[in-house]
Amino acid sequence: MTKENLISFLIIITPIIASFIIVTYFIKISTRTEADLSAIERANSSLSKYKVYFWGWVVEYSSKSKETYYKYHDKFTWVSPTWYVVDENGNVIEKVYDKEFVNKSRAWGVKVTPLIANKGFSSVVAHKILSDKSIKEKVINSIVNIVLKRDYDGINIDFEGVPADDRKLLNNFIKELAIKLHKYGKLLTIDVPAKTYDARTGWAGAFDYKELGKYCDLIIIMIYDYHYPGSQPGPVSPLDWYERVLDFAITQIPKNKIVAGIPFYGYDWPASGRAKGVTYEMAIDLAKKYYAKVYFDYKVGEATFTYTAFLTRHEVWFNIAKSTELRIKIALSKGINKIAAWRVGQEDPATWKIIERP
Repeated sequence: MTKENLISFLIIITPIIASFIIVTYFIKISTRTEADLSAIERANSSLSKYKVYFWGWVVEYSSKSKETYYKYHDKFTWVSPTWYVVDENGNVIEKVYDKEFVNKSRAWGVKVTPLIANKGFSSVVAHKILSDKSIKEKVINSIVNIVLKRDYDGINIDFEGVPADDRKLLNNFIKELAIKLHKYGKLLTIDVPAKTYDARTGWAGAFDYKELGKYCDLIIIMIYDYHYPGSQPGPVSPLDWYERVLDFAITQIPKNKIVAGIPFYGYDWPASGRAKGVTYEMAIDLAKKYYAKVYFDYKVGEATFTYTAFLTRHEVWFNIAKSTELRIKIALSKGINKIAAWRVGQEDPATWKIIERP
């Protein structure tokens, strides 16, 4: 076949093949009548209730987050509203202050420990806070003043993207902040990346479990994003990894200070490109929209399904109530009775059947 004939052939055959693919896709879709959610129903049909000390983050940008907390406040020991950030000049910015939220929490016996993050999780901002003496003192004094002024029970430090080389600087910052907060009987808590050994490089390198455990009242280990938006598809917090993280933590931190952080969310990965975060409700809506069959993988403890939209294949992994129950059971088996979840309002509603405040 000559080059000209090949080109002519391709011009004729390409639209035929494309039409066949499109017709086949729509025939496949049209023959389905509904999503298959039976795996979720079976997994959630035998849930047990556990007494655990529960920590929930409530975000200011989602009304459902606050509404869910209000509805299930009796499950919470601590609530952490995400109200504060620190900028590059060491200014602690109060994005929100909800007096009613604080008063209600106090009446319900829930401790209020707002989250404070380095702006944009910027490594530059984190480094300036930790390395510049004047900025560090400014941030520490500002945090203490806010906690006292608003009469919070404590504060939750969520500094992410901290350069690994700033490990000692972070330890010193936390030590100085702890001394000042403890002087007034206030709690100091910190969120740390998950790791299975004492990594000193990369995203988790700056976080010295053993040293931070000496000064903080609670260490919340963020045991999620094993697979993340920029990775290949997969479970957000596979159970074997979750267990190995806790096994390492136990060797570094007193058990009474360990809080096992779990995900209430999931991710939707397209065949190429970054994943988007999904709540339980969003995942179920996607499954229904594309008539997907949902599976529950007991080995990793998460639900999953695939679907095709605009000729692009997607893979979704997300958490259901059974996911939370399995993680709580693992934590309790290791003598850890404190659980934290990112974030309130994203969960399978059946999750609240499992959690009971001691």
